[in-house]
Amino acid sequence: MRDLMRLCLLFGRRCAPYGKWLGSAFKQLPVAGELSASLQATLAATGYRERAKHLCEAYEVVAVVHNESGLTPSLATTCRRYHGRPYRVLFAERFANALVETVTDRQLRELPRIGSVDQWADSTDFLGAQNLRHAVTDALA
Repeated sequence: MRDLMRLCLLFGRRCAPYGKWLGSAFKQLPVAGELSASLQATLAATGYRERAKHLCEAYEVVAVVHNESGLTPSLATTCRRYHGRPYRVLFAERFANALVETVTDRQLRELPRIGSVDQWADSTDFLGAQNLRHAVTDALA
């Protein structure tokens, strides 16, 4: 959910604040009204099927936002079963791959796709320590 909210902020061309203010910044986005119900239902769900249903609703809303951005050709926005298993997913790597295809700089396209540090670290102390961040990302690359 955090990643979806941060992604919506990117589509809205707004910087994501640190965790304490993320919800406040997200609520100011036009998509927040449509997405908030699914996110709240995900948090309230008591079982994985119900949780997955609401997460898929949220994924599909954000997929539509991606298509509306015009950054890539439109992609299918519906969740489907994960290789015959009882889980529904968006197969979001399609969106990441389509975005990489739009990058014209060869060196940038060839960088490892490990994502950014703040996708897996949420400590303001860590994120503020530039030398430590670089050491960790260099080790991952």
